[in-house]
Amino acid sequence: MLGNDFFEEFEKQAGKKFTDAQKERIREHLGKIIDYVPKVGVFGKTGVGKSSLCNALFGQDVCPVNDIQACTRDPQEVFLNLGGKGLKLLDLPGVGETQDRNNEYANLYNRLLPELDVVLWVLKGDDRAYAEDEWFYKNIVKPHIEQVKSPLVFFFVLNQVDKIEPYREWDVDNRKPGVNQLSNIDKKLTVVADVLQFPKVKVIPVSANENYNLETLVETVVYDLPKEKRVGLVRELKQETISEKTQKTVEKGFWESVKETISDVAEFAKEVVVEIVERAIEKAGRVLKDLLPWWYPGK
Repeated sequence: MLGNDFFEEFEKQAGKKFTDAQKERIREHLGKIIDYVPKVGVFGKTGVGKSSLCNALFGQDVCPVNDIQACTRDPQEVFLNLGGKGLKLLDLPGVGETQDRNNEYANLYNRLLPELDVVLWVLKGDDRAYAEDEWFYKNIVKPHIEQVKSPLVFFFVLNQVDKIEPYREWDVDNRKPGVNQLSNIDKKLTVVADVLQFPKVKVIPVSANENYNLETLVETVVYDLPKEKRVGLVRELKQETISEKTQKTVEKGFWESVKETISDVAEFAKEVVVEIVERAIEKAGRVLKDLLPWWYPGK
């Protein structure tokens, strides 16, 4: 946590001292942010690549992948620990198998939604039927988002966009769509957004198998997360999915939490906390490396 040298420098600049109790409260609050274990749910119809997306984001075979049949019939909660404090990943049953199962899954989703920090609802890029996705979103997910005080971070993920026509245009070497294919992907996003009555900017096109656009997905999810939950999610992600933009978003949120925590705990610090901590931000890399050893792996 924040070492004595940090407090000594702060006290020197402020001209006043923290009590031991104040230091402990600051460390305790920031510790909760660093140790937070987020819970992520992955929803969607059977066969859209939910498990493949989980594996692409978290860098290990955390979920079984089966191209022949629906392999996830029960909620599978996987505790990941890739060097940090961990993350709970809930791979939920895919809708669209039978109506009886849809009814069963609707009850399951309703029960589990309040526990989740992030939900990624996965759609298939070359699918043309979104009736079941629309029903589940409008009748299960949307009412929950509108009712809770802290809205759930929710995104539609359009997976397998490498299969969108003309699929032969896909640039295999660079793992990205060709010009015409990219245009059709954008048109598909518009269609999905219109059908689901959902903001287009929150429908993110990816290809889990091709590792395409995963950085953008991570950037948008992290930006929407409350700042106190960002560290917990990002520390467990596959490093290749973490862009410089994502890193800066997490760092900014962390230091905002430091300022708010010090201001809440120590009355004398309120007027000077921004200026003093801003100076410390110049050394953010070193400080975050000390506090979060997984942040700069191998460095």
